[in-house]
Formats: sequence, C-alpha cells, structure tokens
Amino acid sequence: MHDQAIKILEKQRQDLVVRVLKKHEEMEATRSFTERILAGISELFLLMDHEFKVIQTNREFLQRTGFSLNASRRLTLADLVQPDKAEAIRQAFAKGEFTEFEAQLATTTGKGLPVKMRGSTHVNPNGLVLHMLICSDCSEFYDLMIQMQEGQKQLIHSSRLVSLGEMAAGVGHELTQPLNAILLFARNCLKALETPGDHTSMLRENLSIIIDRVNKASSIIATMRSFGSKAEEEQAPVELNAIIRKILSFLASQLRLSEIVLDLRLDDHPCEVLGVEVRLEQVFLNLVQNAIQAMGRVDMPRLTVTSRIVHCLNLTTVLKEPYVLIAVADNGEGIAEELQKKIFDPFFTTREVGTGMGLGLSIVDRIVRGFSGYIEVESTPGHGSCFSVYIPQHIRDASPDLRRSGTA
Repeated sequence: MHDQAIKILEKQRQDLVVRVLKKHEEMEATRSFTERILAGISELFLLMDHEFKVIQTNREFLQRTGFSLNASRRLTLADLVQPDKAEAIRQAFAKGEFTEFEAQLATTTGKGLPVKMRGSTHVNPNGLVLHMLICSDCSEFYDLMIQMQEGQKQLIHSSRLVSLGEMAAGVGHELTQPLNAILLFARNCLKALETPGDHTSMLRENLSIIIDRVNKASSIIATMRSFGSKAEEEQAPVELNAIIRKILSFLASQLRLSEIVLDLRLDDHPCEVLGVEVRLEQVFLNLVQNAIQAMGRVDMPRLTVTSRIVHCLNLTTVLKEPYVLIAVADNGEGIAEELQKKIFDPFFTTREVGTGMGLGLSIVDRIVRGFSGYIEVESTPGHGSCFSVYIPQHIRDASPDLRRSGTA
C-alpha cells in the first residue's frame, strides 16, 4: 500500500513537471512571437502599467531614444515627455478619449525626437491595466518642412531680385535726372567762381539744389537695397499704408514711363497688421507690377489702390473681426473666368512662354495665408482686375473685446 502511494505521488510529480515544462515552452513561444512582432514594427512601441511605468518596448524605440530597459530603475512616462504633456496623456487614458498627441520624446543625447502618439488601454483577464503607446517618428517630416521653408525664403528673395531687374530701366531713368541736375549746377558753380563779382546767392542756391538731388538719388538707391534684402522671419506690427506708399514711390518712374494714372485712396486711419515687412512688400509689389503689365495695351491705363478697415468673419474664431483690406485694381486685359481658379497655383502663368516663371501669385497667396489672411480676385475680360488682400488688423494694447467693437 505504501509503495503504491509512492508510485501515485511520483506519477503526479512527473505530470506536474511535464505541465510546467509545457507551460514554460508556451510562454517562451509566446514571448518569442511577441518579440518578433514588435521587432517588425517600424514605429516606436511602449507598453506601460497602471502607474505609467514602462514594461516593454520594441527595438526601434530603444535604438531611436538610446534608452535601455533597466530592471533596477524602470522608465516612466515622466522620463519621456514634458510634464504638461505627460499629464495630458494620463488624463486622456483616464477618460478613454485618447486622440493623437504631438510631443517631443526624450532621448539620451538630450535632443528631442518629434513624434505623433496614439494610445489605447487594455485590461487582461486578471484585471491588470496596460497602457499602450505607438509613436510615429516625425523628424524627417519636420526636416522636410524646414527645407521647404528655406526654399520658400530663397524663392521669395529670387522673385524680389527678378522684380528689381525688371525695374532697372525705370530706375536708371530715375537716377539720370538727379545726376544731370547735379552736373549742370556744379558746372554753373565753377563758371560763377571764374566770373568776377559776388555770386554768393547763386552759389548757395545751386549747392542747395545739388544737395537735394544727391538726397533724391540716395533715397532711390536705399529703396533698391531694401527691396533686395532677404526677409526676416520675426513678425512685428507693420503699417500697410506706409508699405503701399513706399512701393508706389519705388515704381514712380515705371508708372510715368507707362503713362499710368494713379488713383490712390488710402484710409486716413492706421492700417496696421502683424507680419514681416519685407514679405508684405513682396505681396503688394507683385500685385502692382502684375497690374502694370496687364495694362500694357490699354490706351488710358489707370491703377487704383485702396486701403480701409472692414469687418469679416474669422473662420478660426467664428467671429466678425476687423481686417485691413488693400485692393489693387487695374483697367487692363482682365482674366478669363476659367483661369481665375488657377492663378494662385504654383507655376501657372497667363504670360507668354519665356516671360515669367508663374511663381508670383502663388508666393503672394502663401505669404498672405501665413499671416492669417486671404486674397480674393474679381476680373472681367477686357475691363480689368481687382485683387483684394484681407489681413487681420493689429490693434496695440487692446483686448479682444475692444478689437471687435469697432465699426466697419
């Protein structure tokens, strides 16, 4: 009886060992399978417990961040993202409403890794809460965006230089006049010095005219330099009426040579917006030059530039807010209706082949949208076009309520 009991216990022990070995093999197989799946995920994977301590990651996460899974000190969510972002992620998990998050993932090098996070919570049969995060690396995307922005800066600068080249003839004509005057009155001074008598009054008058003409030539050169400079990126309050006057002054010789009548209707009140001055100069320089070119075959060309404050619906706040409206109108050839939807597309142009790159209005539209504004165009073939630029008005030292309380 005793021997039989020993055999039964031995059999049970053997069965138990077999079951344990099988269970271990199953767990090892499962772990191996899980590791193979995680290794095949190109995104960064994180599995955390209810305290947001990292339990498991994939190889991609470890390689991109430089961290390692240390049993003595486990990584936590607070180690990986900024405190405010970590709290937002915890709240999202708690509410079960995890939307996509953008965050900078910490790395051992100290350089943040830009990612987009997607999360979900799972509860296993034993009641263990597990939080899963999948992070998509966005560093290449942001690098590409930076390259595109740099390319846009270069493109805008190149466009400005092209504009300067197109105006070279007019500027040359503009400089010829003060230079001829300087030469004439300098010769008069020399002649007066060689002639007996008191010519102090005449000399003083001639020298004053020479100084005035030198200042005129210097202002033309200074304007050309400002238009040829590269754009700064920092936004600041910009007075659009001053920009319009500066551009029209710069183009004065071109307007005279083209015999264009200028109808300037600028608002008496400041038309200030938040933007980058050089970029806004590019917008209105482009629009005015396009208007001049559109009137090349018109017998009595007329350019009308208007500025005023209007109230428009801001799609971001869904409220009517004050905008500065600058309208540039011409009585030129106009634009066919089927082409009006395409004129802001990159590389689209209505000019003859070889006379333009088709980049102007595309750049204009992009710059204006970058300052939270928009452009509208109205055109009738044979009767001219009007480009209206709307940019939110910038009011100094005023609360949002006061900004919205003005009248149109």
